[in-house]
Formats: sequence, structure tokens, C-alpha cells
Amino acid sequence: WPMDAVAKNVSTTPYGNIVALAESPLNENLLYAGTDDGLVHVSTDGGKNWTRFDAFPGVPDTTYVNEIIASAHDEDVVYVAFNNHKRGDFKPYLLKSSNQGKKWKSIAANLPERGSLYAIAEDPKVADLLFVGTEFSCFATVDGGKYWRKLASGLPTVAVRDINIQERENDLVLATFGRGFYIMDDYSALR
Repeated sequence: WPMDAVAKNVSTTPYGNIVALAESPLNENLLYAGTDDGLVHVSTDGGKNWTRFDAFPGVPDTTYVNEIIASAHDEDVVYVAFNNHKRGDFKPYLLKSSNQGKKWKSIAANLPERGSLYAIAEDPKVADLLFVGTEFSCFATVDGGKYWRKLASGLPTVAVRDINIQERENDLVLATFGRGFYIMDDYSALR
């Protein structure tokens, strides 16, 4: 197939596509881009120059970068959710860097072994309060990822594809695959 031909279930280009993008809420020149072939690129000068990262502890090569979140509490902190379900690997790959991507560590801790990650959210007031959406539910941690707890009361077993925090109301809003939206009213007790 030539590169410009469209083929069913076959890529039309050998290059990775940017599928996740984040701008630091603390520094408009700090940008993160994740690709469908498992790379994370970081720019500290508003996109003029980029540094490429391609090795992540415990994450298979070329694993899809599902979401990137730049911390609102610390300019150097970034979170990345990788998703490898297209290769039959349903592990939750969740990494944190405390130095703008130079070094990474897993914060997946006790998340279920089977449950691909789709979404991440960071509480706007407490840095260690994080939420993740997986193939089967939503989980929260109050200690920065050392221990995760399932938030399942009233939430069916469903893929949580996106998470948004409504700051004014302190509401956690979950977008699910095929089941609609779920809202946890005033989750501030978790802080």
C-alpha cells in the first residue's frame, strides 16, 4: 500500500499521532504531548523546542498515551495514563513525573490488574487527591497514588472515559461509555 492509500484496519502513515495534550496551568510555556505510539514530548518554551521521552517503567513500548494531566499544584509534576487494551493488555498504567518527564514512577499501586485507564483528574485544592477512570469504574486516592479506593456507590460497572471537576460546586463529574453522566455532589469530604 502506498502511504496515502486508505486501508481498512491499517494505518495510512508510519508516524505517531498526538492524542493527548496538556498545558501547565502554572506556566503557559510548559506543554506536554502524548502520542498513539507511546511517546511523551515536553516543551518548556511554548512549543518551539521539544524533548522526547520513549521509555517508561513497566509500560510496554508503543503503548497508547490516553491522557496527560499537568499538575495545578507543582509546575514540575505531570501524570500520564497509558492504555494498551488494543493489544489484549488491560493493566492500568499510571505514571507520575516530578521533574517534567525526566524520571517516571508508577502510581497504579493497588488498582485492579484488569482495568485499562482512560481518564485522570487532580483535585484543584489538594495535590494528593487524584481520580482515575478505568474500564470498570472510578477510583480515588488521597495519598498521591499509594492506595486507591473504588468509588462505586450508585455507579454501575462501566467504563469511565472522562472526568471533570466542577470547582464551584466541588462536584466530580464522570462521563461513561454508553451509560451517560454521573455526578458525585460535593466530594470535598475526601479532602
